[in-house]
Amino acid sequence: MKKILLYILTISILSSCSNVTNHAPAPIEPIPTQEQIDWHKLETYSFVHFGLNTYNDLEWGYGNTPASTFNPTNLDCDQWVATLKQCGMKGVILTAKHHDGFCLWQTKTTDYSIANSPYKNGNGDMVKELSDACKKHGLKFGLYLSPWDRNHAQYGYEDYVEVYHNQIDELTSNYGELFEFWFDGANGGNGYYGGTNESRSINAKEYYDYERARDTILKRHPNAMIFGGTCQTIRWVGNEQGWAGDTDWCMINPEQDNNTKHLNHGSENGTHWIPAEVDVSIRPGWFYHKREDHQVKSIAQLTDIYYRSVGHNANLLLNFPINLDGKIPAQDSVRIIEWHDVITNDLKDNILKDAKVNVDNERGRKFKAENVIDGDWETYWATEDDYNFGTISFTFDKPVKMNRVVLQEYIPLGQRVSDFYMEGELNGEWFKINAFDTLSTIGYKRIVRFNTVELDKLIIYFEESRGPLCINNIEAYCAPVLLAEPNITRNYDNIVEIKSFDSDAHVYYTLDGSDPDEKSMKYEKPFVYNDKGVIKAIAFDPITKKKSAVAVKELDLPKEYFLMSSFVDGYKKLFDGNLNVAFYLNLNDSIKMTFEDDKVISGFRYIPNQSRDASRHIVDYELYIDGKKVQSGTFGNIKNNPIEQVVRFDGIKGKTVTFVPTRNTDGSKNCGIAEFSVITN
Repeated sequence: MKKILLYILTISILSSCSNVTNHAPAPIEPIPTQEQIDWHKLETYSFVHFGLNTYNDLEWGYGNTPASTFNPTNLDCDQWVATLKQCGMKGVILTAKHHDGFCLWQTKTTDYSIANSPYKNGNGDMVKELSDACKKHGLKFGLYLSPWDRNHAQYGYEDYVEVYHNQIDELTSNYGELFEFWFDGANGGNGYYGGTNESRSINAKEYYDYERARDTILKRHPNAMIFGGTCQTIRWVGNEQGWAGDTDWCMINPEQDNNTKHLNHGSENGTHWIPAEVDVSIRPGWFYHKREDHQVKSIAQLTDIYYRSVGHNANLLLNFPINLDGKIPAQDSVRIIEWHDVITNDLKDNILKDAKVNVDNERGRKFKAENVIDGDWETYWATEDDYNFGTISFTFDKPVKMNRVVLQEYIPLGQRVSDFYMEGELNGEWFKINAFDTLSTIGYKRIVRFNTVELDKLIIYFEESRGPLCINNIEAYCAPVLLAEPNITRNYDNIVEIKSFDSDAHVYYTLDGSDPDEKSMKYEKPFVYNDKGVIKAIAFDPITKKKSAVAVKELDLPKEYFLMSSFVDGYKKLFDGNLNVAFYLNLNDSIKMTFEDDKVISGFRYIPNQSRDASRHIVDYELYIDGKKVQSGTFGNIKNNPIEQVVRFDGIKGKTVTFVPTRNTDGSKNCGIAEFSVITN
């Protein structure tokens, strides 16, 4: 009898639990389509910018250069795609037509196309060549088609709209499956427009008939994402610097789509699931310019971009300018493969895979805590309906080190978490883990970075959520120290900063010109250095004992050594250490600086403006000491290689240095100078 009663009681309890736990949480609207979910899972893919702009050294062509300018002699789409696949990219988007209106395919809509270029005697088709290369290597293929056309005579009028839709029709019909179609937001302005050379404005939301374009695209490519226009399924992140907000909701309110903050962060109360795509170039510009060969983003910069895009719940669209030979430049290829190796090593060994998992609330065994470490994206841990919060802990058999935590929500049921934090425990002592970013949203993926900690237990507190928690994956890693060369700067107030990308790295430096090691001075905080000299620095891994390359900064005498009466407005920019801020000087005017007493002057340094699309670099100059000309010179290849120019000569005693630019790279009346200093013995 007791056994029967016990059996009945057990069945009753199990039945009761089953009634509570056998169903998934209700979706929290809006939710993504399956096509959007598949897009999220791509995470990284690439842009390719190539066209007339490449051969005219422009970013935005005016539409007035002849099609015959386009003449790649060694074009190799296979090299592009093989390189991009090697660095983990899942797809390629080609700029089939930029704002200049030049089309890279055999189009019937305009004569301004590859058909009227020398390339393959007018028989080339870049869209087909790249599409075929993507098929060969197993990458997805997408297209960018600028709505704005600065060449077409009918732009701004009804006839051009039909031309544009015919171009969409051609591109969506003849080149295989497309995973994404890109409409740029730059619309209307000055252009060649068939020879009228005027400005034209349009109402972009109405003029292009984006609804019709959407129907054409999705009829043939139902899985394709649409970027831009009025029917977007993914959104611009609001900048081209490579970051999404550390709070990043996949939802937005479309009526606010021009609000930069809204684009950066999305909206918790957004009405549409339109997640962010981060578009950024590996160089300052989108098209190739030889002058930017020295400005390929560093491994440290690219790594930070990854963590602030993919790691902030956005997809990364990384651009590669194709050079005049028709290839991804060698230094870009090497850099991006090195970057991929860094990310691969950072996220190589998941520390949580063998941890013991506990939670304070569980919806039922179907939604158990262990689902977050089972490697199955379709399973997840969920809390009960009244629990819009919860904690999960991971216990280890012995202490472990970590500095990365990856979290993912089960987004088919919506994005939910709006606030969380993490703690660690070591030998019974609890401590808060201080993340580099604000911990708020998660979404498809959030990667939290922090200084390396040792712990035997990790606990994550989900403080607020839009509904019951639905966490499908949590991982943890101990990324190796990234030993990038430190960056040394001195500002107008003579404060020196030495920055290392990786906060786990120790930085050591010297002031006497010797190479630093771990026995040198350790950099702790900015310091004042108001003299001339050479500062050298390294990043050092205290665990592996490995060190970075040596960073070297040669500093000349600061402003205090000059008579301030000789300074004019704007001279501060010459000493501020910011290479993206320029002092502009008319040609044949001068920079004149007078020392308080005689010095042995033996040269000068000139750094051109390093900001994007910088121009007006100095080509020819004259230098005077105490009114006597001592130098007439030329910076030979400065247009293509605008790096620091150092001129040295035998020492000349004097007080006043006068520098006169006489010609620049663009034939304009003035020139930009980021930094200028005088070398003394």
